[in-house]
Amino acid sequence: MAPQPRAARCRAAKTLLLVCCTDAAATRARRSQLRLRGGHVKAQPPRLKTIRGGTADPIPTPVPKETPIADAALAGTLAAAAGTVALHPIDTIKTVQQTGLSLGPACAKIWNRGKLGAFYDGVTPYVLGDGLSSAVKFAVYEQLKQTASKKLPEDYVPLARFACAAVAFLCCSVILVPGELLKIRIQNGMYSNIVQGAAQMIREEGLRGCFTGYRATLFRDVPYTMGELGLYDLLKGFVRRLRRRTTTSSGDELLAAALTGAVVGFATNPLDVVKTRIMTGGGAGPVAVFRSTIAAEGWGSLLNGAGARVFWLAPFTVIYFGVYEWLKRALVRSRAAKA
Repeated sequence: MAPQPRAARCRAAKTLLLVCCTDAAATRARRSQLRLRGGHVKAQPPRLKTIRGGTADPIPTPVPKETPIADAALAGTLAAAAGTVALHPIDTIKTVQQTGLSLGPACAKIWNRGKLGAFYDGVTPYVLGDGLSSAVKFAVYEQLKQTASKKLPEDYVPLARFACAAVAFLCCSVILVPGELLKIRIQNGMYSNIVQGAAQMIREEGLRGCFTGYRATLFRDVPYTMGELGLYDLLKGFVRRLRRRTTTSSGDELLAAALTGAVVGFATNPLDVVKTRIMTGGGAGPVAVFRSTIAAEGWGSLLNGAGARVFWLAPFTVIYFGVYEWLKRALVRSRAAKA
């Protein structure tokens, strides 16, 4: 075979050198994103900014899909109804306890009033009031949350959700309070049923009487709703990142819901005691009732019913948010199937 010309050999050498340099550069680039552990090469997840602007979260938080307002309202209504019906007996025990009774006497009082059925006293006005108010609450919250995600810097969105939750409750409170008032009075034996209770309340107290305890309800439920919705969204992201997932699973949502219900339920129990006593005739305003309760019964009285409240709200919130998230997905799938 005839030897190759010198110029051809030079071109071949330059080509080989270029390939080697390119391969070495690519290898260095890959190794800059890898780490050796125990002789094994393990990919490093990307570092992202946290709320405070540092670097930590290894799993990117996906941009949430916008929930149609009608979907949020329907899912919120059915979720509230499901949670209320499932756990209303525990709520009845909690409400009676907050009038000053311990667990045993409270259960005995309810049983003597109407056996097992008495544990469901007040369920009708509560389903109606909580269901309709949840429709408004979730519709407003989802709309405000979507607006905040578009208008605010990403670092401020998680905190903005707490403000969105407060506004959402203010919008739904005019529906919630009359139903809550009827529910509490029926649970304490003041009225026999929703029709008799509503007629007597309007006859004796007027329409204004339907909003007895309105300030106390705001006193309790504005911080509760801020914790319920805001903390739930934060915990969903935390659980997802803890498990190194890019999307939120149903298990993540249920765990976040249980933690939210337990923490927020216990933290707001003193406010719930004040609200219950106002609605059953314990005083004119939340501050006055708060002071009189402490003066008469001590600080421990503010935790009356705390165990029942946590035992009620933890599973209630699991059902509440579990049904809500499931229905949102079901509505999306149904709409996609029809398209």
